[in-house]
Amino acid sequence: MLERLIESATPAPRGWKKIGKHDGARLHQLAPYIGKLKPTIARRLIQQFTVSGEIVLDCFSGSGTIPLEASLLGRRVVAFDANPYAVTLTRAKLEAPSTLEVAHRNLIERLSASQARPRYDARKIPKWIRKFFHPETLQNALRFADECIEKDDQFLLACLLSVLHHQRPGFLSYPSSHLVPYLRDRRFPKSKYPKMYEERKLAPRLEAKLRRTYKDGRISSLADVLQVGQIGIADLNLDYEVDAIVTSPPYMNALDYVRDNRLRMWFLDRRTVDYSPEPTDKQDQFDSITAAFANNALRHLRKGGHCVLVVGETVLRKRQTSHPAERILSRLISQYPTLHLKKIIQDEIPDIRRSRGTGSATKRELVLVLRKG
Repeated sequence: MLERLIESATPAPRGWKKIGKHDGARLHQLAPYIGKLKPTIARRLIQQFTVSGEIVLDCFSGSGTIPLEASLLGRRVVAFDANPYAVTLTRAKLEAPSTLEVAHRNLIERLSASQARPRYDARKIPKWIRKFFHPETLQNALRFADECIEKDDQFLLACLLSVLHHQRPGFLSYPSSHLVPYLRDRRFPKSKYPKMYEERKLAPRLEAKLRRTYKDGRISSLADVLQVGQIGIADLNLDYEVDAIVTSPPYMNALDYVRDNRLRMWFLDRRTVDYSPEPTDKQDQFDSITAAFANNALRHLRKGGHCVLVVGETVLRKRQTSHPAERILSRLISQYPTLHLKKIIQDEIPDIRRSRGTGSATKRELVLVLRKG
């Protein structure tokens, strides 16, 4: 079946390779997230298979690329994800203040209130968290995060998470990698680079982050956002129909969303541990997600509506070869016979951020365009 899928696929349009510089595009760079869908692709798919005013559901919202593009294009947005960091990013992009002045005013207010909050007992902070930060930097970052969470300020919370760890001076941690959190103290030993282990002030780094985000000026108003929340596909339930589903399900056995985001996730949920297994590592778990998608998402899609899925073609990783596109398509159609495959688009993935450095993760995607009969 996989060979037939690839043979019937049409190459992605050349326009997909271009970097879009439209209104609000800088919000896509708000914070790092592995496996991000290119905004240009999201915009083209939404333009092709939906019209202004329609309701678009993304039930695996990730970094919020599809919801943001849908909203910028005048679609009404419904977005969910089981990962708290994904929900924070999605909401942050959809709820961003319209101007730098408003964002800066909110920042000053949150910083001032956070300083009045009680300090943490360092002994109660997990050691794997403490090793990344100067003690005073960690205290200030935690209290600022708590203030944002209490005030439900997802935008400034996402700004904090975006500057949480890196070796550059504009970030808060000791020298560490940007995307996947691990210390780089062997390459940058404290004895040789003492300044990299000094306290890092919160305010100037967050102010610089705001200036970068609003470099292009005012952010235009977004279309109606109907729902955004932390809901896994197994618990999804709506009391209305949607006109289209445009989403990218988690790649089976390809990316480590929990491990790679664990430091940022801990700031959102202090129960987060240093390592947790991925829910899509095993085929039966992936099949459960697919079954839940068929039962809980597709039933809300109106007749004649499109379901557009961006899925990996082949994954060779952890001594396993898997074919998520083939697997998800066969199971969806078997569970939902009224679903018809309309079109397949094949896209290469040259960006190293969307696969492992070893080249073991997926290198090509298939965009499955299905229509509910």
